[in-house]
Amino acid sequence: MARRPIDDAVSENGSVWREHHGSLVRDVECRDFDQALGVVQCVARGAVDYFRRPDMCISEFNRVRLTVTNPHHAGITLAERRLVEKVDAVLAREGRG
Repeated sequence: MARRPIDDAVSENGSVWREHHGSLVRDVECRDFDQALGVVQCVARGAVDYFRRPDMCISEFNRVRLTVTNPHHAGITLAERRLVEKVDAVLAREGRG
């Protein structure tokens, strides 16, 4: 099976994910800390793929960094792309897409 380039395959809806050291990373800027915390909570509840969730970090009081990494160090596979799509769907529902 041929692998698609990351920029074509990460998200079909055009969200901003980038590859960084074998992981997929997306930054979301929020209005304030409360909104950033709400984004983290929504993604934690809604973006699950076979018990996997993205790593999430709030920094600078209103920025959320989402990181999707293969837990087996196998690179970016269909499973990571599927989890990215679920994250994007949650963010779209929350108006952050």
